[in-house]
Amino acid sequence: MQLSARILLPLVLTAVAGAAMAQNAPLTRAEVRAQAIAARDAGQLPDTDIVTFKVPASSTVSRAEVRAQAIAARDAGQLSDTDIVTFNVPAGFEKTRTQVLAELNEAQRLGLVNVSDAEYPVIATQQQAEQVRQAGLRAIGNSTTVGQL
Repeated sequence: MQLSARILLPLVLTAVAGAAMAQNAPLTRAEVRAQAIAARDAGQLPDTDIVTFKVPASSTVSRAEVRAQAIAARDAGQLSDTDIVTFNVPAGFEKTRTQVLAELNEAQRLGLVNVSDAEYPVIATQQQAEQVRQAGLRAIGNSTTVGQL
């Protein structure tokens, strides 16, 4: 192949490819925007930013009636107020301080209480849990031993 053919052939191919691509050239930003606006105006694109609420033109209920219905629903417990958090506080403690201390002492005696964070927690067996419970009952003077294991 001659030197002129080696140089001219790629140039010719580039020119032909460029002309073919120019026919299918991408649209400019302005052209895309104009087409999008035309499609929206023609009703071909839904506008996702606009939320339409179908509200009747007139109401058959007065403001006072609506307020009365809302108050009745609130009083009946049908409305929940998410801003108010209610806590159910127990009426009293289930165990006395003496009972808790006796149970703690028994758990320490059985080796169930860790004083170091580096150790794995000790899990009490059913028999050990019952011994701790009975120690608490003895502390408050309740000598009834029910269901000892």
